[in-house]
Amino acid sequence: MRLALKIFLANSLVILVLVGVAAWTLAEVARLITADRQVAVRAAEALRMEVSLRELTRRATLLEMRHLVFGDQEYAALPSHEALRIKQGLDVLGTMMASDAERARWQEALQAFGHYRAAVTRGREARAHGDVSQATKILETQAQPAAGRVVAALDGLMDLTQAGLNESQLEAAAALGQVRSDVVRLRQRTWNAVVFALVAAVVVALGASAALAVRMTRSLSRLAAATTSVAEGSFREPVPVESADEIGALARSFNSMAQRLREVDSLKEQFYATVSHELRSPLTSARESAHLLQSGGPGPLTPKQEKLVGIIHNSADRLLRLVSEVLDLSRLTAGLLPLERRSFDVTRAVRRAVKEMRVQAEERGVSVAYEAGPGSFEIVADEDRVVQVLVNLIANGIRFTPADGAVTVRLADAGAEVEIHVEDTGVGIPPSALPLVFERYRQAHSGRGGTGLGLAIVRGLVEAHAGRVSVESQEGKGTRFTVVLPRQAAGPGQAPPST
Repeated sequence: MRLALKIFLANSLVILVLVGVAAWTLAEVARLITADRQVAVRAAEALRMEVSLRELTRRATLLEMRHLVFGDQEYAALPSHEALRIKQGLDVLGTMMASDAERARWQEALQAFGHYRAAVTRGREARAHGDVSQATKILETQAQPAAGRVVAALDGLMDLTQAGLNESQLEAAAALGQVRSDVVRLRQRTWNAVVFALVAAVVVALGASAALAVRMTRSLSRLAAATTSVAEGSFREPVPVESADEIGALARSFNSMAQRLREVDSLKEQFYATVSHELRSPLTSARESAHLLQSGGPGPLTPKQEKLVGIIHNSADRLLRLVSEVLDLSRLTAGLLPLERRSFDVTRAVRRAVKEMRVQAEERGVSVAYEAGPGSFEIVADEDRVVQVLVNLIANGIRFTPADGAVTVRLADAGAEVEIHVEDTGVGIPPSALPLVFERYRQAHSGRGGTGLGLAIVRGLVEAHAGRVSVESQEGKGTRFTVVLPRQAAGPGQAPPST
């Protein structure tokens, strides 16, 4: 996870916590306001039900007396219906009690109503047996007093509920007083201010966090890219220093280090070039002298002398090739390697390279062949340098291919470009070494000869022709190098193509 994202997520977490706390606070305030409203609504609803139940109780008593007196069946169902409504109303009213006193009064009303219903039931049974006087006595001495107790309990309950409602209203009036309208306006302004401040804080905090994260990581990203360039040996421009903090100090230290590395690298290249140039002349003389001795010019040599002269000739030749590689690499790095561009068929260059390496391949038991696909392979380039590229790649394939293996050069027409594939059936390159095979003095496998300059020269020569080179490999199966060369010369300062 990137540093900018980590910083942003951390700040966002803090902001979200603050937002959560603020939202909880606002919710609690709203809940308190709602609770106050519910108290007032509950009291009003309870008072309404108490008045209604009192009237229903009186009406039920009157209807019961009429049924007793007239014996009309029409009056038989009405009192029972009214009694059911009273029972349901008392049950609902029981859920609205807010104090112990109110709950006690409600219990009195409930018990008195139970006595009333029992007395009415007994009176109806006496009326059904034809004993009207007994039924009248029960209603007058038991049912009506019970109904009176219900009404009295409800009246007491009404007084308590009204007193509680009046008390809450008086407290609110005393608290608000004459500034009620000011308080309402203040509350509205407070809500607006809280919401606005919350939104502004979130926006500002997120913006500040993003800006801080971007500013901090911008220099770090440049430093990371510059470090990668230094590791690849291609760092040129210093890292811009935009701040005076620790990141700025790190950038200044990095620029100083990179400058020193460039100086050391320049001194190293200059040293190699100077030493190689000074060695080239005496090595050439030593090789030619050994060749002259081998040819018998000064006189015949004994077998032992011929062997020693052969060792001298081969060693001088190997050193001379090494010196030439170092000089070529120095010139490529400085952009001073001369290129003689002309039009030619890459097939011819491939045949030259294969012919040159065939003897070495046969000594190691490796077959070398080339294949040309359909199309044209004419390009404008330095033919000798292209041959040098192919020789280096074929030699590399032969070196890492066991006996009975094969190295194959394939040509492909790619339109405005020509592709050259050099494949082998060798040991392959470890995945960790693939990104470094074109670096100077780097070898994927040690102990197999070579100087570690061949592939670096290949890349330099291909890039000098405005081309590109890549590698694919699987350990134990082989390696394929792909060279892509443009058909026409490109780049400032280069000689125009000649046909």
